[in-house]
Amino acid sequence: AYVHTDTMQGTMQVQRCSQLQGWSPSARPSRRVMCTRAQATSSQTALGVLPNPGNPVLMSVVQALFSFPPLFNMARKNARNMIVKRAESMGLDWNGAMKEMQAQDWPALLKAVTNPAVQYPSYYTKSFHAYTEGNLCLEAALEVTMAAKSVHAMVMDPESKKVDPEGDAQLRAAYGKRLHENMADLGVDRSKIKDVVDIGCATGLSSLALMDAFPGARVTGIDLSPHFLAVGQWEQRKREAATGKKEALTFVHGAGEATGLPDASQDVVSMCLVCHELPQSASRAIFREAWRILRPGGCLCIMEMNPTTPAFLRIMNNPFAYTAFKSTEPWLEEYITFDMHGAMQEIGFRGPVQRNNTPRHRSVVALKP
Repeated sequence: AYVHTDTMQGTMQVQRCSQLQGWSPSARPSRRVMCTRAQATSSQTALGVLPNPGNPVLMSVVQALFSFPPLFNMARKNARNMIVKRAESMGLDWNGAMKEMQAQDWPALLKAVTNPAVQYPSYYTKSFHAYTEGNLCLEAALEVTMAAKSVHAMVMDPESKKVDPEGDAQLRAAYGKRLHENMADLGVDRSKIKDVVDIGCATGLSSLALMDAFPGARVTGIDLSPHFLAVGQWEQRKREAATGKKEALTFVHGAGEATGLPDASQDVVSMCLVCHELPQSASRAIFREAWRILRPGGCLCIMEMNPTTPAFLRIMNNPFAYTAFKSTEPWLEEYITFDMHGAMQEIGFRGPVQRNNTPRHRSVVALKP
């Protein structure tokens, strides 16, 4: 068994994988499956986890500074201004888009999508993504599409310098391609995938990518933010009106840890850019929920930042980049030390298989036997 990681040039880097967990020759599918735990050092460092995350001094200093609210608020405001400025430099009409959306009847749209029984975990009520109320505010939901295009404008460039307005679309399309490749390595016939859940779907950007990756499948987008779901439904109605076709996409207000979906009812559970916004305990709880709702032969699929890539490490070791990044991501340290693959294997998932889909993002697929 091996660890395979695609580079952007299409070549393959291979590491010998030892001391496999939850694996036996009889369980091996028809194609060689790629194990995702490697004995990189004598301490068995897990693939995709930083053994010594970032610059400890820098991280401690920034954490101390952010404990002072005025400094944190200033950093958060500067981070948002950078996002808006880049979007406008790419030719995006930020103010025009906001003006159209702000004219909608959001109280009514929010009421239509909100499940009053939903309880918000404490980790979700923190300030993040440059918004005091996090995702529980309309401003964050209205701006997310523009913000995604701005933040991901340079993700396909290994040096993170070239700005491409299509970066976000390329990131999400690459996720679909890597899912196909990873599933093939696990012996999964993706033509049989009919039911897909998108946990942490926000306004549906990731849900649309899953619809492209699995044509004909029914996609359920689940999110804790009624604001994001209201915007997602509004955007969906606009698309359906323009195409004259109803989408196989349903939005549900709920938590990834307790979806309310029936046991063994799904073929794919996907989390796209969600784990870095969670404490490790929440990610583990969602993995367990994924195991419950997946059918045998179903897959848990994750697209996330890869903390071990040179592009990511440059951010972690740059005082200005790290300060801006940390001001919007309160759970960053928990994510970069999270043994995602080990957590999946502890539950019973087979694999996982991992490939990079950008110079700083990875796509991970684990199989429920």
